[in-house]
Amino acid sequence: MNRLVCAFGVIFVVATLELVLAHPGKDVLGCRNGTSITVDECCAIPMLANKTVIEKCKAAHPFKPPQNTDDKGPRKHPGDCIAECIMKGMGALKNEKVDGTAFRKAIDPVVKANPAFAKLLDDTVKKCHENINVDSEFTRYVTKPVCKADAKVFINCVYGTLFEQCPTNVWTQKDGCTQLKDKIKKGCAYFALRKHGGRRMRPN
Repeated sequence: MNRLVCAFGVIFVVATLELVLAHPGKDVLGCRNGTSITVDECCAIPMLANKTVIEKCKAAHPFKPPQNTDDKGPRKHPGDCIAECIMKGMGALKNEKVDGTAFRKAIDPVVKANPAFAKLLDDTVKKCHENINVDSEFTRYVTKPVCKADAKVFINCVYGTLFEQCPTNVWTQKDGCTQLKDKIKKGCAYFALRKHGGRRMRPN
């Protein structure tokens, strides 16, 4: 599979690499345990975001340990901010809310170029947009964050859903791939499964 096609996993990861890998807290679901393969090795999801936008957002929000965790000031997590920046760059974040219609429009060129995924994306975007709207209604912050997590959650949802429903002609029958699907189904974030043995995997 063309390396550029693989890049959405690579590129949005670059963008969202920090999203989950830098997410603080215990791995309650065991997402990092017993994984000998990565999602990229199982399903080559096409790149949806523009590389220029991603690199710009990475530069604007370099990875650093989470700040202000004592709730005495605005909280800032680089993963949240990178995802939010990318969604804004795609024109898919308006008034701090994910715009599913705008996101779908932004990825239209990718959809047309990747017929195997085209049939999945409409329902995927719709489902993830509905989910994020429901989640937002129940989200309350002790201290207002610098960047909200909605964009990150939405992106993980889109990738995770595409991975779960990966077309058979793109899916790689390797040991461990089905295990990754099971992890995503039980709640593990897609981008948490892009590394081997607990180490961060940086794209070339």
